[in-house]
Amino acid sequence: MAARSKKPAQRTGAGSGALDDPRFLSVTKGQSRAQEIPIPDANPNWHPQARSWFRSLALSGQSEFYEASDWATAVMAAQIYDMFLRTYRANLLPPFLRLTERLGVTVIDRKRNRIELHEPDVTDLDEEAADQAVVDWHGRLGIVRNTGTDG
Repeated sequence: MAARSKKPAQRTGAGSGALDDPRFLSVTKGQSRAQEIPIPDANPNWHPQARSWFRSLALSGQSEFYEASDWATAVMAAQIYDMFLRTYRANLLPPFLRLTERLGVTVIDRKRNRIELHEPDVTDLDEEAADQAVVDWHGRLGIVRNTGTDG
């Protein structure tokens, strides 16, 4: 006798319903204050790698979306990273990684959070001059031959 088919919500391991489905997530919108928020300075007492990691956040594109609470989270993550680098206690690494995921630090984290950063359009103002410089160098190296009809 064939087993009866269960509805997806009743299957073992299935999500609890609409709350787990990203199509049904509601978004509450508010006013961002990101432009007014000063970026905290890296603590000079932190390990150099922790300071470097923290400073790299300000250079990263996702930090454009950071609010004050995100920067506070980043400070906390840097403090945990500093403690890890000084003690190498393995139990400090999971909370640090969780915080970095929430901040969207890596490409994978940003994809999970549905954040996509776009590269700015690059306009080459002197493209013809650059092309000519390459041809000149190739000519000096004997790579480019005259393609004219004069022989």
